[in-house]
Amino acid sequence: MTASSHEEIAQATGLTVWDLESFEQANQPLSTRKLEALCLYFSNVFDQMGQQSQRERQHPIHLRLSADYLLNLGLTSSDWITLKWALEAQWGNDRLVVGFFDEQGQLVKVIESVAWFIDTFAGYLILALEGQFTPYVDEYHGDVHYDWRLLRYLNQHHFTDITNQIAQTPYQELHP
Repeated sequence: MTASSHEEIAQATGLTVWDLESFEQANQPLSTRKLEALCLYFSNVFDQMGQQSQRERQHPIHLRLSADYLLNLGLTSSDWITLKWALEAQWGNDRLVVGFFDEQGQLVKVIESVAWFIDTFAGYLILALEGQFTPYVDEYHGDVHYDWRLLRYLNQHHFTDITNQIAQTPYQELHP
């Protein structure tokens, strides 16, 4: 479908032709790092194809996220709906939001509704990539990078960072 040769894929991903052929023939599984590299390569190829075929339409997401989906490193819109339903029922007035923080650690924006979640992340929020927390890049507003967190949110000055509880990772918590 992409017309990429094993040599081209190997050069772009750092995998060997032997890795690719063994994986293709189901003789050898790929490590998580290698599988991620392969997924990212094909996602980039498909993303470029999509951009060429739909120049007039802005894409809210790149297909690179398929790597996260395959490796279960993100939250889908279904996960988001379920988490909001389960958590907000226990919290009273607090809501589950994704908070965007600037370089100074100030909360500058929240994504609250399912519609905003889908519009902002195209229904899939990256949690981690290559073992690292992945910043949100606002590609439509100057590629500004935001540190983001899942928050139990009452208002701009009253929230609790619950990212580690959801993602079960040791990220530094952000506070108001």
